[in-house]
Amino acid sequence: MKLNQKIRKQMWSITILAFLCSTSMLAQENETQSIIESYAKDYEKDVMLTKDVIFGVKVDDTFWSVDAKAKTNTSEAVVTVRKGKPEQPTFYFVSDTQTLLKIEKKELNALTGAAKAFSSDFAPFDVDTMEGFQPNEKFLSTLFSVYFHFWTKGLPEIIPFGLDYTRFTHGAQASIFYYQPGFRSGYIAIKKGQHANEDEKSQTNPFPTLFIVIGGEGTMIINGLKSKLTAGNAILIPAGVTHEFLNPDNEEPLEAILLMFGDGA
Repeated sequence: MKLNQKIRKQMWSITILAFLCSTSMLAQENETQSIIESYAKDYEKDVMLTKDVIFGVKVDDTFWSVDAKAKTNTSEAVVTVRKGKPEQPTFYFVSDTQTLLKIEKKELNALTGAAKAFSSDFAPFDVDTMEGFQPNEKFLSTLFSVYFHFWTKGLPEIIPFGLDYTRFTHGAQASIFYYQPGFRSGYIAIKKGQHANEDEKSQTNPFPTLFIVIGGEGTMIINGLKSKLTAGNAILIPAGVTHEFLNPDNEEPLEAILLMFGDGA
């Protein structure tokens, strides 16, 4: 009799735990959908929503589909969100609840969440494609546009930057401003002991880079030539030229704006 009572208590505890977990997951999914819907509502007013686009958002293990209809001569823009995978093969964002909340609180922007030195690196706000999706020549333009304009609210679209908004990538701290084919821009902070582009595979680009120093000081190695780097200087790095930046011993980080441009950027 006592054994049966013990078993019943254990079963009851398991039932309660399962109920609480289910309730918590439902609340989390509702919060996630509410956040995505808030971005969808803002996207309806975005001047860069000029063509229809369908994409997915996968947060943890749950999919949402976003269907954005651009403004026409006869109708206003409409962006809808529903739970589930997109009905047609397309691209989708991959993230988790914690990262989505950081983006919502403007502690991280989506493009910074996507930053990685190599394709095999982990990124907390990555992108993937559904089976059967065939990207066309305009895919990158569409992807970069959605990455920035869907996940950035307001007009003007303000991008906070500084050390607190960075992620570690390429050997230093970085945050991304804006990407489009032929142009990349961002902020980099190199803390004491960090060495940007130390990996040989990161040391050259097939396009020019403008490195504009806005704070601190450090060392640059351009085509093997080492020299001092200080605020108030801008360095043009031609395509194919090796470049490294490091801060061996300064407590203050070396800070710079990066502009990358030209074919392949």
